[in-house]
Amino acid sequence: MANRRGLDLERQLLCAQRQRRLTDSTGAFEMERMLAIAARDGADLFLWIRLRRAARTDIYYVMPTGRENDPEWEKWNPHGSWHRDGRLHHKSFDLKIFPTEPRQKPDAEFKGTYNLLTRGIASDEPRAFGVRCNPNEFSEIMEIPAGILSPKHYETHTSIDVSEPGLKPLLMGGAEEILLQRIFDDAIPHITVTLYRWPVSSS
Repeated sequence: MANRRGLDLERQLLCAQRQRRLTDSTGAFEMERMLAIAARDGADLFLWIRLRRAARTDIYYVMPTGRENDPEWEKWNPHGSWHRDGRLHHKSFDLKIFPTEPRQKPDAEFKGTYNLLTRGIASDEPRAFGVRCNPNEFSEIMEIPAGILSPKHYETHTSIDVSEPGLKPLLMGGAEEILLQRIFDDAIPHITVTLYRWPVSSS
């Protein structure tokens, strides 16, 4: 346990050092980072969720639909944002899915852990949506092999959680099977992306 605490403290110190290098004298980020969650299906890489950590600590996500150029569907555009003043909202068809939630600011003082988004992902869905991922557009990419995804809908899920260093996402309270996980720890709060199976098959 002591070793784990030491590792968590070391990770937090390293993250703070990186954050200082990325900030100016006012404490604002000087650069933004584009992050991708993408599914690898054979030779093809399909974009599943786009994440952006903005220069002023705001965090955004977009779920590409593949219908952005279709006049009947272009307003679908499911996305969300966690602004530097703590406002959090999720939108689709230009409407807020939930009322704007007042939350803590997504900056270096962030405490606890919070689920920003959970989205089911079945093995056929990335190709069905058909949004190609261009690696040159992103700072980092979490690749999900299509072969580990369930063919059943709503059995494998992607979860995006925002947390202080050292905290794990809540997910399904331990009832899930974690298949893949990636922590984007370039700044505080950390962004943890988890691919998990739930419910877990008894076979």
